[in-house]
Amino acid sequence: MPLADRKAVVMNQPGPTELDGLRAQLSIPRVVAQSLGGRCWFPDLLQFSTGELMLNHSLNADSNGNDANAQAVMISNDGGKRFDFAYDVSGFHNGGGEVRLSLPDGRIVGVSTFLRPDPPTQSRRFVAHRWTYDRGGKRYMVEPWGATVEGLPRDPEPLGTTSRTWWSRVNWFGDVVPIGTRRWVTTLSLRHAGDLLETTVALESEDEGRNWQYLSTIAAADSIPDAAEGFDEPCLIQLEDGDLMCVSRVGCGEEQKLARTYSADGGRSWSSIDRLPAYSVAPQILRLTNGLLVLSTGRPGLSVWVSADPRGVGWQALDIMNHHNARCGPGQRIQVDAGAPITDHQTTAYTAMVEAAPNRVLLVYDRIPYGWNPAPTGATDKNQIYLLEMSLERR
Repeated sequence: MPLADRKAVVMNQPGPTELDGLRAQLSIPRVVAQSLGGRCWFPDLLQFSTGELMLNHSLNADSNGNDANAQAVMISNDGGKRFDFAYDVSGFHNGGGEVRLSLPDGRIVGVSTFLRPDPPTQSRRFVAHRWTYDRGGKRYMVEPWGATVEGLPRDPEPLGTTSRTWWSRVNWFGDVVPIGTRRWVTTLSLRHAGDLLETTVALESEDEGRNWQYLSTIAAADSIPDAAEGFDEPCLIQLEDGDLMCVSRVGCGEEQKLARTYSADGGRSWSSIDRLPAYSVAPQILRLTNGLLVLSTGRPGLSVWVSADPRGVGWQALDIMNHHNARCGPGQRIQVDAGAPITDHQTTAYTAMVEAAPNRVLLVYDRIPYGWNPAPTGATDKNQIYLLEMSLERR
């Protein structure tokens, strides 16, 4: 069976899982954040160059109409065993997909997901908050509306509803990739006025993300004929040969396979789109020290896909939800009914990963027992975020 069609299921047994040419060792998942009544979902995970891990998760309803937004910040100084330094920050939307970059000097910098037209009478120049974390996560700074985006080729669609925190159908989502000594490239998703589906564009900056210029269109609204949503939740990585690879959600569900395109010129132009066997929301991607490409995604379920090819030609999957349910107790299992509304599923399937040590991956994901609804009065089950350690090797 071709690699693109194989799916390896992690069984309820100790020891490594053998794939074609690969070996995966998965830990027992453990809770690193939880809440009995509030929100605890859409996790993000980053690592400072000084070694500390920063776990963020959303404290908000999943809505563009929130009057206010906030995130929890949790810091680990022991490789993810404990996240015991915690505080909240205002001004963020959801944790998954926040555009951030860990720098060699110990800072993590990034921008807010939402953008505001500036000046408000036009739709080609936008501003966003610019964030800096340093001192291993024990200090943060926000520059309100400190990042600009200019040069968009078409007007985005206005949101159409009244909101204090969202103005147009523009969503800063994905990664920042440094190229050379000064240049950064990132992705921005938006819906152009008059279009039915999403477009993703590339932006570039030469001043650490304070000013961003439109660079190219990665995928337009008509680039993927069978997409339900368009190219709208991208991840971006630089491959071993220097090319960029962008992989994105195009819809929701097992039939909505991720879309992928390459750039050989630093994001100025992009190849024709092909499809991965993986599906469906908010893909996250790493290139490990040993050259393996690792991609996490899901909905339905949760999966990690691994490619031993330097350009991600063939993929094999680890069923993370199956592994979670086999290794965790009955009260911690994640239930996903393929026939139920997505908002009833017990995970958002928004994940995040870091390579905490060579070929050692930390994966975080959420368990939301009441779906997208807040916990009912008297509830005893908790919204939780789990951390899973993976060792991925060639054999």
